[in-house]
Amino acid sequence: MGEQVSAVNGRESGGALALSEPEKRILAALSRRPLGLYPAASVAVAAGTDRDETLPCLERLVELGLVTGDPELVLARPVRREVVWRLDVAAAWWQVPDVLRFTELPEVPPAPMPDCLPGRFAHLFWWGDTSLYKLPRYADFVAEQILTSGDVTSVGWALFTLPCEALESVAGKPHVKEHCRKLIGNTLVQRRAVSV
Repeated sequence: MGEQVSAVNGRESGGALALSEPEKRILAALSRRPLGLYPAASVAVAAGTDRDETLPCLERLVELGLVTGDPELVLARPVRREVVWRLDVAAAWWQVPDVLRFTELPEVPPAPMPDCLPGRFAHLFWWGDTSLYKLPRYADFVAEQILTSGDVTSVGWALFTLPCEALESVAGKPHVKEHCRKLIGNTLVQRRAVSV
């Protein structure tokens, strides 16, 4: 006879949270992106979930107190407010540590590096024409400008698209904050492990 599970307020009998597979993958994806993700479509790509089911899953995870979804000013053209989805680290590691540790995520291959800086990053280079920044020639400059900006989607692009040497250059600069150095260091370890 199979084990019967009764869900009350999102919990299985015995007190453990009853989470669907998409919800588990979303939690795992957000745990690997401390700056958060927006919009919900970006969460779907990172988690490998269906786009139509991602937003309802995110909303349920907010209700459970495992995820936050707060509107924030996003530095994009035009500047706008977007809901940025983040893991509530303390709550998630307290309630579902095994989900964060053991949930496997799809490998999302980085896009190939373009010949010049895409126009969508123009808000970070307000003083000039982004098409002038040819890659990889200006990769060090582009990496520094993006990685020190705090713009979450731009940071992710730079970490996984620009050359490792450009990231190392940014990490070695004295004005770069410690959290940015650690983010670069962790990314370099991951990228080099994949390329071996």
